[in-house]
Amino acid sequence: MEKYNLDDKGGLFKFSVKSPSKLVKPGDDVEFKHFSSNNFLKSKILNVTESTIKIQVMEKVPDGSISVGDHVVLHYGQPGNIFVIPANISSINSTNPFEATLMTGKIEKMKDMIKERRHCVSFPSMVKIIGLKDAIPAVVKYISFGGIKMNCGEDILLEDVVDVTISLDKINKLNFKGRVVRKNKLDSEIEYGIEYTGFTETNNKLLTRCLYDFETMYG
Repeated sequence: MEKYNLDDKGGLFKFSVKSPSKLVKPGDDVEFKHFSSNNFLKSKILNVTESTIKIQVMEKVPDGSISVGDHVVLHYGQPGNIFVIPANISSINSTNPFEATLMTGKIEKMKDMIKERRHCVSFPSMVKIIGLKDAIPAVVKYISFGGIKMNCGEDILLEDVVDVTISLDKINKLNFKGRVVRKNKLDSEIEYGIEYTGFTETNNKLLTRCLYDFETMYG
């Protein structure tokens, strides 16, 4: 099992940009992924600033499925040259059609992420924490062969071991034990870095398939 490798790393030849205005423009097409949906949704960019992107989703979004503060992912570009844009919902401007302003994070190339064997995602998950009877919801933002990075509203201690179930799609659920190795307070949630500590053979194969699917689709 690999070590946790989802902290920000620089690279001499690695592409990254913080301002979306340097990459996209109004009228461009973009694909939008929220953890309430199994698929990316076709969208249109309405406005761009130094730190935000306003989009209109061209497909039906179920009422109440997306909230301010939620983590999302945008894919921009053409096959073989996809840019990955992590973001959070800053405001919801319209529900029909769905329009939202997104506060963006560091933009990277899919090719670079594939080389580093890590991917930016938006997967729903449930986490069983020591001392709590019931599992609580979390959103997985990054996944790799070494661990995951997730947002959660509950306070978990560093070095605690948790049970995590990630819904990869309608059918497949990835289950594992992981240790909290990173912790970062956000506005309304806490961002955690979880390093894998225990996998069944079945779930190890499912993780491998999940990660290599990115390479076949976007590499």
